[in-house]
Amino acid sequence: MSNFFGIKPQSETQKLIKKFEDEVLIRYNNQQLLGTVYVDMQEDRWAVAFAYNYTRHPGLHGHENPLEVRYSAKPQDAGRIQVFRSNAAAEKVLDAGTIPDENAFIRYVLLQERSLAGRAA
Repeated sequence: MSNFFGIKPQSETQKLIKKFEDEVLIRYNNQQLLGTVYVDMQEDRWAVAFAYNYTRHPGLHGHENPLEVRYSAKPQDAGRIQVFRSNAAAEKVLDAGTIPDENAFIRYVLLQERSLAGRAA
């Protein structure tokens, strides 16, 4: 279930988030993982994070988040998005062009992660 901090996304954006969480299933280390979306919009930084968890019950130790992904940008330079993946050695930067507002940022990130989710290994 998604969490929102600092924003109440537009209904269309909320539908895309729900659709992502319902449809995207990735294979990672021979396990099936489901994603949960976290949106954190602050005055000086926008961020959308994905916590991918096992589809089975987490067991005695709680949630494990074997894969985490974070997209972040500064509002004044929203076309330059930093991406961190817990399974990679370093952050990378995406050139997203012009992103006018928070909802556009969230939608861009969802589409980007949906296209990459199938290749996360």
